Amino acid sequence: MNIMKVAVETGTTGLWYGRFIDLIGTHARAQTLEQLLDELKEEVIYHNTWLKRHSEPTIKISGLKIEVAELVRDVELLGESGGSVACFKYDLKPVDEQIIEKCLCYMDFNRQDLLELIKGISEDKLNYTPNGKKRNIIQILNHICNAEEWYISRLGSETDIIYEQNLGIPLDKSDELSVYERMNIVRKACKKTLKETLIKKDGIFMRPEYTQYPNEQWAARKVLRRFLEHEREHIYNIRWYLGMNIRAFP
Repeated sequence: MNIMKVAVETGTTGLWYGRFIDLIGTHARAQTLEQLLDELKEEVIYHNTWLKRHSEPTIKISGLKIEVAELVRDVELLGESGGSVACFKYDLKPVDEQIIEKCLCYMDFNRQDLLELIKGISEDKLNYTPNGKKRNIIQILNHICNAEEWYISRLGSETDIIYEQNLGIPLDKSDELSVYERMNIVRKACKKTLKETLIKKDGIFMRPEYTQYPNEQWAARKVLRRFLEHEREHIYNIRWYLGMNIRAFP
């Protein structure tokens, strides 16, 4: 039997989030734990296809049994902008240059998928906000940039300085760029900053600035996985906006 362990969180919004511990970047969400486990079965199939699509070694998924290895409850505003996310025990495992490079590579794959997804979409579709949603696609793309800058900020005020140096222009000027220019410049600066600083971050750290949850715990591995999970979640959102199966490539 092929047992794969997952880390699960739930909280004040009623949502359930999960990911495979050994497959960084995987992500699923649902309204109940039972639904989440079903979504995770679909997620691992998608992830295998995603790895193959990007010429990466695939994994064995036959005879799969999912085991919840970590469960964190009472996560404040899970799934909402400005909400918190759990820091799992496995997040405390130190990162090395190999895992950092792997995640930077996976970030490139996600961005490739995202840009292919929105290529050629009409302005009307890019600016359409479905009923019950807070953002249109252009706003989602800017939100991804905002989130990535925020993840960098969790690494400390000294990292803010390094990030701005890597950005090459003032933050307010970056915000004024077209969304596609901004996505490019922010991502490049984030990758360079992660590569320069993340290996030096050990254990748990917290930062009270720019958050309503100053005691939220972070770790190097959590920062990396959130870059990957968050973009994948919004790739799924955009596919849904476009009437696609969320785990179907264009």
